[in-house]
Amino acid sequence: MAIDQQRRVQQAAAQAHSAQDRGDHAAANEAWHRYVLIEDALRDPQDLLDEGVALSKVAIDLWLQR
Repeated sequence: MAIDQQRRVQQAAAQAHSAQDRGDHAAANEAWHRYVLIEDALRDPQDLLDEGVALSKVAIDLWLQR
């Protein structure tokens, strides 16, 4: 992981923890969302695609069960 990306991940986590400590749930949610986006940007694109396909299959199965 590049230094800048590692710094961004750490900063997002710190902001999320700080917001949680303050009881600011909206800010904490936004910071954790940013954290996940940064982490996902570092993942292998094929892994992200495979995960998306698997989630789509689950969604279709759930829809068909209704």
